Amino acid sequence: MTLFMRDCKIQFPQMINKSIMLLGLVVLHSTFINGKTTCKWQFVEEWHTQPLSYMVNWTLTENICMDFYGDCWFGDVNTKMNTSGNQVVPQICPLQIQLGDILIISSEPSLESPEINLMNVSEASFIDCLQNTTTEDQLLFGCKLKGMHTVNSQWLSAGTHYFITVTASGPSFCHLGLRLNVTVKEQFCQESLSSEFCSGHGKCLTEVWSKTYSCHCQPPFSGKYCEELDPCSYKPCENNGSCINKRGKLNKQGYECICYPPFTGIHCSEIIGQCRPRICFHGNCGNITASSFICECDEPFSGHHVHLFTNIYRQAL
Repeated sequence: MTLFMRDCKIQFPQMINKSIMLLGLVVLHSTFINGKTTCKWQFVEEWHTQPLSYMVNWTLTENICMDFYGDCWFGDVNTKMNTSGNQVVPQICPLQIQLGDILIISSEPSLESPEINLMNVSEASFIDCLQNTTTEDQLLFGCKLKGMHTVNSQWLSAGTHYFITVTASGPSFCHLGLRLNVTVKEQFCQESLSSEFCSGHGKCLTEVWSKTYSCHCQPPFSGKYCEELDPCSYKPCENNGSCINKRGKLNKQGYECICYPPFTGIHCSEIIGQCRPRICFHGNCGNITASSFICECDEPFSGHHVHLFTNIYRQAL
């Protein structure tokens, strides 16, 4: 079955010249150390409001990483081995882009003589370089790969996509490393398309191990879109009391203070002590410590328990 024989001319988007980020050219995503390519990652990325274009050089002479456990990915993030378990699988450094970005594949001249194309496959087929020769609907391009080709947006929906090199005949370039997995991330940082990102109180970020962009809020804001004000951020509980967020519950102030002895009160500012009803006959009782108190006397009374008239008041009578 002939999968891709004809040549075609690719029309590039108008915005391509405005912002092209080169992938795998050592500058951004890979370095060549001790004779092997190691992919480099920016652990945190902020959502860009305008689409960017990424170019991947489809070549065997650079940006082919060999070790899923170390060079292609760091640590144990998204690590994979081929199903045979005998060796790790070489591949072009994995790519992470955001939904709406443009991906361009650029083939080197030495690969243009064999008739090759790219095919969208499952993760298992990606790992073992298994191409489906019975269908053409998973081919990325309607012609053989030659020069620069823009990947149709249908292959760049949110999620992880696996592309391998397929040939009508001849050697399998996929096993040599000409395969690419692309993770396309969407953002969940707006309540609506017209809303400000993260309500203007945070940043729309993703970590390299995340599948989406989400809001990282600046204190004292919280919530999915940083739309909620956290009343506990102002530390209303005194004397090392713990603040419990009660927002959305039947609580007017939006929080509750959990106090530790000998403190009590709404803000843990009162002391559990000797004050009890009628201990100050003509005044208000205030605890000083857990074992002492003071009576604030009403005029014209005075005394330890405020039951005596002052001398001035007696003379006035």
